[in-house]
Amino acid sequence: MKDRSLASQNPVEAVVWICMRFLKPLILTFLLQSGVIGKEPLLRESFQDGLSKDWFWGLGTWKAENGILRGFESGPRRHGPVKMRRLALQDAVIECEFRLIGKATFAGIIFNGSQERGHVVHLVMARDHLRILAHPRKGETLELARLPTTLAPQAWHKVKLSFQGTSVSVLVNGQSLSAEHGCLAEEKQTFGLGGDSGGPEGEQAGALEFRSLVITGP
Repeated sequence: MKDRSLASQNPVEAVVWICMRFLKPLILTFLLQSGVIGKEPLLRESFQDGLSKDWFWGLGTWKAENGILRGFESGPRRHGPVKMRRLALQDAVIECEFRLIGKATFAGIIFNGSQERGHVVHLVMARDHLRILAHPRKGETLELARLPTTLAPQAWHKVKLSFQGTSVSVLVNGQSLSAEHGCLAEEKQTFGLGGDSGGPEGEQAGALEFRSLVITGP
């Protein structure tokens, strides 16, 4: 089919063409900003059948299947389970669901800089409180915010964590918590899921579970 020039088109067709050509980018921008349509995620984890090589290090025992990442303490070292993943972030939104199984006392999401830099910021979601911890320098911990809460064991809880410049905002089951510190603007090169699963008895003590992990850019 031959292309017709704009001048030779029916006036109605010409108006439609102009609208599609010039208004489409503006409409898409409006829909994105208003939240009617979502941004393409930087990461979407299905946790259906194993983990990619980007999940490069961890403590405890972890397995991903049937849409759930499950971890528990194991081995002689007394440390809660944690599983780390490579993904460079600055301004970003992290969303997932988690639950505390058995004697598990808290779940956490931690963000690290380079190996030399170490921890940057840590969200702690315990049975009776939420905390935002900053690490301005390696080996230093500063509590930026704390909020009483109640996280029922065995139940799924929703978390949304948003970084923008030097600020961070958190929503857990609709409860909000926010903080600001200069170190929050640093690049986070890796992040980890973990917490305390209840003790060294392994799954007999308890476990941590995560699902529906999605990360989007600013």
